[in-house]
Amino acid sequence: MRPDPIELDALVEKVQKGDRDAFGDVVAAVQRELRIFVSTYAYSVDMMEEVVQGALVTCYENIGKYELRRTFLSWVKGIARNVVRSEARDRAKYVSAEEDALEELLVRAGADAVEEESEYEESWIERLRECLKKTPGDVRSLLDRRYGDGQPIAGIAEHLGKSESWVAVTLFRTRERLKKCMAAEAAGQME
Repeated sequence: MRPDPIELDALVEKVQKGDRDAFGDVVAAVQRELRIFVSTYAYSVDMMEEVVQGALVTCYENIGKYELRRTFLSWVKGIARNVVRSEARDRAKYVSAEEDALEELLVRAGADAVEEESEYEESWIERLRECLKKTPGDVRSLLDRRYGDGQPIAGIAEHLGKSESWVAVTLFRTRERLKKCMAAEAAGQME
């Protein structure tokens, strides 16, 4: 199960305030998702474990830099992506020196996949940001409650004094508008 962003930020805040034991809880909360993420790029189980451990060590060393925005899992995955890149580059050099052409191709393919996804993800995030800027504040607040805070539709409806169907339809229409906006932004970037 994916960790709750609010609970995860609460654990991270404890670590940032000096509770070193709370980092064990942070690791327990994110390690499954992190392993799944890294396994899509790793060419072996050993590499996956090495990258996950490296990412968690780097995370611990830099946790004070993390801003509590309910994006910790993405932040850790970004660290892991950088560790994968580094490991793939190092491994490619080693494999090249050993003259194992097949393994070198596999390693380079994995490294290229990380680079391509990173560029795609960065452009996707930037397009989403631009489209969200065009979204009215009350609708952004609705999106934040649902997708940022993970509030159920029934809870949002009760808080706003609206029907559940109104909230669901508004979210659906907003998602559709965002998709169209992002497609238009992407088309504009390609010209």
